[in-house]
Amino acid sequence: MRTQILLLTAAFGLLTTPGWAQDDIRTIAANNAAEWNQAFADGKVDEIVSLYTADAILVQPNGKVSRDPGEIRNFWRTLIDQGAFKIDIVDVKGEKDDTIVTTTTLSDLKTLQDSHQTLRYHYDGVLYSVLKRQSDGSWKAQVQQWSERARG
Repeated sequence: MRTQILLLTAAFGLLTTPGWAQDDIRTIAANNAAEWNQAFADGKVDEIVSLYTADAILVQPNGKVSRDPGEIRNFWRTLIDQGAFKIDIVDVKGEKDDTIVTTTTLSDLKTLQDSHQTLRYHYDGVLYSVLKRQSDGSWKAQVQQWSERARG
């Protein structure tokens, strides 16, 4: 009887445990942010576009909704042409076993003239991303929405 109770308790625990621990989703989000940051550092817009799902939606800071990969590419090309950027994670939430919502900030990186010191200018807003697990195990942005008021 005691063995049956222990087995039932263990089975119930498995049923009520999320598909991943909070540490796991933070790691997934950190790895995803690292991919974005590497693409930013390399100035490779096609790599940025590859971080979106085929049916991705990007809601730009001005409210324009882009579903076309060409529009998404043009949006990022414009930003990349303005300088270097870096994404920093603010919050991560697991929604389902195949969905994570991240809240990040986007920093504009500038190097001081005659110096190797880098200054970071943060936007006064955040970038929300819905990351979906792909069949190959990778995570890509399915929906991204900017909430931006002004540059700080």
